[in-house]
Amino acid sequence: MFKALLAGAATLALGLSAHANTIYAIDIDWQNNGTVSGNNDRDNPQNALGAPDGDFLSLGLSNPTTGSYGFAVFDFGTQVTGPATVWEVTFNCRMGSAGACTYPESLEVWYGNDYDFGSNDINDVFDDFISAGELFNADAQNGASALINGTFRYLALVDTSAANFPNGPSTDGFDIDAVSVVATPLPGAAALILPALGVAVARRKRKV
Repeated sequence: MFKALLAGAATLALGLSAHANTIYAIDIDWQNNGTVSGNNDRDNPQNALGAPDGDFLSLGLSNPTTGSYGFAVFDFGTQVTGPATVWEVTFNCRMGSAGACTYPESLEVWYGNDYDFGSNDINDVFDDFISAGELFNADAQNGASALINGTFRYLALVDTSAANFPNGPSTDGFDIDAVSVVATPLPGAAALILPALGVAVARRKRKV
């Protein structure tokens, strides 16, 4: 019986640890920079929240020369960790012979903890966030991930389509269907298990 209790507690602890759940953003900070139309509801920021469902938000094309960026900042409401996975929807993303999408788009992934949410301030991202690299829509049709070390609360996705593909056909940038991260393990869960296990050990000792 005692061994069964130990095994059960260990299984529960492992389950809680492995169940560091994939979670989605609870809020988004995005403003239309003038390059996104309402066609297909692609200017609705709510489309980028929740699990992948085929609805999407277009970030907008970035133009660093004029200081106009297509970007969105996602809030997870708590400390999370990577990898950060982005799902993209491009209707004309046909894979060419070279393995690249014939309608190429890209973005840069940034992460951090210090952001004035609601300000839509790209300088806040560039000053206080860390870059985790770029993702391309050819890879993200079924989800593409950026590896991130450490924990963070906010994730910023900044369109880089025009910079990488200056002669590309994109008019409104990377199309975000969903963004996911991993919830950090909850110390409280272990704290609930260990005292119960301690009580069981004490009871067993009294019986011996």
